[in-house]
Amino acid sequence: VGEDEKPFSFFSLGSMASLGEMKGIVDGSQVGQPGKEVKVGKLTGFLALLVWRFGYWGRQTSWENKIAIPYHWIKSYVFGRDVSRF
Repeated sequence: VGEDEKPFSFFSLGSMASLGEMKGIVDGSQVGQPGKEVKVGKLTGFLALLVWRFGYWGRQTSWENKIAIPYHWIKSYVFGRDVSRF
């Protein structure tokens, strides 16, 4: 490891998934660094979907993606995912 490089450190945000139909699931039973995990709890439903979306959106590195992603979420909510029928 060079002088300017930091050693790798893993931090788990738990397990999150979007299930469709405005539902999601979040398992926060192992959040944190290995060996220092904290139990946050479990969520399901619309609140879990919001947690997943804000977690996904917050991990984006470019402003282009931070603007485009909510646009696509709103577009798919209004028009549905399959726009080939129009």
